[in-house]
Amino acid sequence: MKIFRRTAAMILKKFRLSNSAEIIKKQMLLNPAAGGRKEAEKYRIEKLSEVLKVLFFGGLLSAAVAVSSLTASCDTDDFRIARNGYGGGDRTVELSAKVGDREIREPISLTVGERQFTEEETEKIFDEIGGDLPGKILGENGSLERVEYDLVLKETADEYPVNIEWSTDNYDVIDSSGTIQEEVKDENGTPVVLTATLSYLGRYSDYSFPVLVFPRHKDAAGRLRDLVINKIGRYDALTVSAENLVLPHSIGDSEISYQLLAGKNGSLILLITVISAFIIWYGRDRDLDKKIKEREKEMLLDYPDIVSRLNLFFCAGMTIRGAFERIAADYEKQRKNNKKEKRYAFEEMLITVREMKGGVPESQAYQNFGSRAGVRRYGKLGTLLSQNLRKGNAGLTAALEAEARDAFEDRKANAKRTGEEAGTKLLLPMGIMLLVVMIIVIIPAFLSFSL
Repeated sequence: MKIFRRTAAMILKKFRLSNSAEIIKKQMLLNPAAGGRKEAEKYRIEKLSEVLKVLFFGGLLSAAVAVSSLTASCDTDDFRIARNGYGGGDRTVELSAKVGDREIREPISLTVGERQFTEEETEKIFDEIGGDLPGKILGENGSLERVEYDLVLKETADEYPVNIEWSTDNYDVIDSSGTIQEEVKDENGTPVVLTATLSYLGRYSDYSFPVLVFPRHKDAAGRLRDLVINKIGRYDALTVSAENLVLPHSIGDSEISYQLLAGKNGSLILLITVISAFIIWYGRDRDLDKKIKEREKEMLLDYPDIVSRLNLFFCAGMTIRGAFERIAADYEKQRKNNKKEKRYAFEEMLITVREMKGGVPESQAYQNFGSRAGVRRYGKLGTLLSQNLRKGNAGLTAALEAEARDAFEDRKANAKRTGEEAGTKLLLPMGIMLLVVMIIVIIPAFLSFSL
């Protein structure tokens, strides 16, 4: 989108963020004819525009999720939260509650059950709930063998519209809400039997748990939160067939006020957006470095061919300049006929030919060719050709032949190294294939033994 590129260009211009010398150098290597500074500016605009795209659309999605959470179907003024329809699954919301003038700091996570349950599953539901109750009523306690914090005796199940009625065989120790009484003083613990009566659509089932109760730790804030949760649970059971969960208005003489908390999905999306922007920003620089390495490999691959052709034309009676121009002209002709893709080494030769035609001394043009290439081999070739003009042609043929032999040896070594790297990369998929073959062979063998 053009608007992001224009915005990126405006930001770079307004804050006067200049190109780094390293980026200019790399762009000069990749686009010598276009000019490094111009290409570096284009590269920075493109990189920043991609970051702006990610931030814009990620922020937009994050805001949409946050607004969706805030505008969820929940009317806390009349103490109602809409249920999901049949088959819609449970709905989880977070509330902040205020009892009178006392605000409960820790958010209340509330699950509103859907409006569907079958009578045939009642017995299985009872068994599942009864088996899970010992672990779910612990609260802050480590086990039922040492209860020194109030138990969380919910009057409804989390996943099902089942009412749970609690009773104990000693209300002087712990009551039906799970609150340890102040009269408990025995440091060795007092045994109590808790009984949970599960009821649903006229069906009942009892589950009993032995509990060893110790003197209770004082935790008023936590107890108040549990009281609110328990009362919400009772209201949930009473309105299980209604479209809305009706929240309790008060506890005792204290009124309760609620506020639906925004979901955390928006914040998570925003965090992912920022991380993605950083990854793109630095990833573009890594891609640039990768292109530089690929350029160097390509130029080294073309080097033996260039040196061999220079030597061939020179031995045939052409001058070095004539040979240089002939190679560049052949490449340019093939490029125009779409018979050859762009090659960095030959592009550098074209620039060198244009420099010489533009009035740059031939010796200096060869030196520029070697320095512009940024590869040691080409720097050596540029120096060799430049020295030939000053010292004469004596020994040039032998030097070019030696350079061609060395280049071909390097090329063979690179090919061998590339093959070894490819073989190493194939080890993992080959190992996986071997494992699959072994499984295919071994499993039928074991099955036949068992038969």
